[in-house]
Amino acid sequence: MVGGIAAPLLAGFSLTIVAQLVIGRDQPWLAGYAIALFAIAAALLLNALQFSATALGYAATPAERLDYNPEAAANSEILHIVRVRQWEEMDLRSRHLERARYSYNAGLFAFLGGLGLIIVPQQNWPWPAGRLIGVIAVGLALILEALWVFSNAKWPRWLLPSTSTAEAPHLPDEGTDYLFGDPLREEIASNLRRCVELLELMAADQ
Repeated sequence: MVGGIAAPLLAGFSLTIVAQLVIGRDQPWLAGYAIALFAIAAALLLNALQFSATALGYAATPAERLDYNPEAAANSEILHIVRVRQWEEMDLRSRHLERARYSYNAGLFAFLGGLGLIIVPQQNWPWPAGRLIGVIAVGLALILEALWVFSNAKWPRWLLPSTSTAEAPHLPDEGTDYLFGDPLREEIASNLRRCVELLELMAADQ
């Protein structure tokens, strides 16, 4: 999801804003710093895209590996080689995804920072209400992103719950009757169907 949708979308927005700030006549007060942050954001988000794409190349499932190497079912040496490669590629996939996550999070910080800088007005206090609300919103978003990243989405708990107190409803035999049907009821229904079929055959013979 990060490399397939979010990162390229935000990178495209960043590049568009950089181009607009560079060629536009009406420059925000902190346009130079905003351009730098948006350029950094675009680069980091594109790196996240590349890391995610590389990790996807190591995402073959064990079943797919056995399909590619059917002789592993009969040869333990080949099976061992397939398993070793699986663990190696799982490690590579995890490392690339970790780099993608770091690049994505850093890119988000830069993106939000650039967004905040282009909103800041070039005038003394009081700021226009719209600009003030925008700066506060971006500031809160940066704080939330920092909490999200540095706590690994675990703090504050009221906003980022990591555990659940939900309980599954009580079902007799864990719901096997609901999922697979009641054997006794199925047997009665089957006997009734057989009786109906016999009666229809008898009626046809008469």
